[in-house]
Amino acid sequence: MALKIRLRQQGCNNCQTFRVVVADARCKRDGKYVEKLGYYLPEQKENNCTIDAERLAYWLSQGAVMSQQVESLAKTLAPSVIKEYTEKKVLIQAKKAAKRRASGKETEVKAAAPKKAAKKTSAKK
Repeated sequence: MALKIRLRQQGCNNCQTFRVVVADARCKRDGKYVEKLGYYLPEQKENNCTIDAERLAYWLSQGAVMSQQVESLAKTLAPSVIKEYTEKKVLIQAKKAAKRRASGKETEVKAAAPKKAAKKTSAKK
């Protein structure tokens, strides 16, 4: 099950509020969710957002992916969690790149080796 950390719209048309939730990627924007992590109130100037940093770190470690809006909110509210998350992401990308480079060198070595002439056999009937 692919999990996303995203905003879930609440409230009415003129007074929208949002919940920061962990939801299945296949669910609707306002559909069911796994866990509520916080809220965002765009109408207020101060104290308009909260996010539970511990739970955010837990869900990121479980493989959940943040939306861009939640990531920008989390940068201000839980910068240590975001810093750790980006460091892990960079480390994983570096490992993948090293693996690709290593497999590329192996194919170059195989291509450089002389090819043996294949024997031609004819089938007699």
